[in-house]
Amino acid sequence: IVESVGEGVREFKEGDMVVPSLLADCEECVGCKSEKSNICATFPFSPLRTGMPRDGSSRLSTASGQRLHHFLNVSSFVEYTVLDVTHLVKVDPADVPPEKACLLGCGVST
Repeated sequence: IVESVGEGVREFKEGDMVVPSLLADCEECVGCKSEKSNICATFPFSPLRTGMPRDGSSRLSTASGQRLHHFLNVSSFVEYTVLDVTHLVKVDPADVPPEKACLLGCGVST
């Protein structure tokens, strides 16, 4: 559930139910617009990326301020995380109950 949104975020609002996705979707590049591909050319998947896709920074830190690195673009093995909008999929809880929607993230694959 989205707890808060950053400056300039228009795609999501507080309270939205979302599922994190390690594959980005910018909705604008050839790969994202294609019916035959789901590989974003603007933000390609990289298992070695440890920061946000747009600027490489991290929004995560320890209580003492030490930088934490993102894991597979979504850092989903946590209670709270910070994600770029390209790594989120909005889900309607009326269509998909939260206890089932969570399996669409990395729940099944892990």
